[in-house]
Amino acid sequence: MKLSPVLKLVRLSALPSAWADQFGGMALAFAMVGAGYWRFEPAKIALLLPMSFGVYLGGMALNDVLHVRKDRLLHKPRPIVTGDLSLAQGWAITLLLFAIGVGCGFAVGCGGAVLALVALIFLYNHLAAGRIRGVEVQHPKVWTVAGVAVIAACRAIHVLLPLMAHAGPNRLPTLLHTKTAVALFAGSVFGYFCLVTIVSLFEDSGGGRRALRIVSVLLLPTVLALPAYVLSRPGSAGSPVLGIFLPLLILASLLLMLWRKLDAAHREPIPPKLGACVGAGIRGEALLMAGFALMLAHERPWWGLLALACYPAGSILSKWISPT
Repeated sequence: MKLSPVLKLVRLSALPSAWADQFGGMALAFAMVGAGYWRFEPAKIALLLPMSFGVYLGGMALNDVLHVRKDRLLHKPRPIVTGDLSLAQGWAITLLLFAIGVGCGFAVGCGGAVLALVALIFLYNHLAAGRIRGVEVQHPKVWTVAGVAVIAACRAIHVLLPLMAHAGPNRLPTLLHTKTAVALFAGSVFGYFCLVTIVSLFEDSGGGRRALRIVSVLLLPTVLALPAYVLSRPGSAGSPVLGIFLPLLILASLLLMLWRKLDAAHREPIPPKLGACVGAGIRGEALLMAGFALMLAHERPWWGLLALACYPAGSILSKWISPT
């Protein structure tokens, strides 16, 4: 088995954005430490990263495995479609990756949440596969809307795994209800990936000018809701440079980058330009996490800086392997 088709199967270039989630989640866990609730343990990242590696790349591989018929009809150059990998090999890689992710999840204390995440990934890929009718792929509207919500929920759960690893999954509902920052953190990621996924719906066929305009408008409150809340609380942002200026600069750069891509796609809504928007959105998650992490945990800026480093890593890898 050659390595190159395997790397394409799992979309390796998307991994840095997944790891940025874990760095951002660690900053959230540190920011939410309360007296007597839990002790912050930086070493847990050693299990959270391979957990994310297994679950995220397993989900990417599953996409190819379950969408073989659809990809063949659309003439997508996926490794299984081109014959570089067999379907059996695709399943073996997928299940191995999920096993790594779930195993590390249980080891770090959030195994139940990881199992639920894997189940949602299976559900999303089933919904996204659509229905094959002759030589056409049909996507019922209900399936499409449900798919957008499910994949965005997957990403929101993914960023909360470090918090669950520290506080315990049972305490998460209380934290979401009582800690506005936790709800905004998860809600922003959910909204962000709803918007990215909406753009991806047009990636195969083109079009969607109206949707692109809506996405452009909604990006602003989605990205800035959490920073606005933090800045509204006197003293919570901490250092003017690390806690305010740098994260706002990072988030502004994210918005400008995405708006530029979306504007180009709006002017010419063809699959390559729409795909560029989706790829930028996936890589841009690292910038989102970097900005959030620096605002929430300016006392330990390395979590935000590590998330920031994931952006150039993803950009470099995407030159060889498409993240979509």
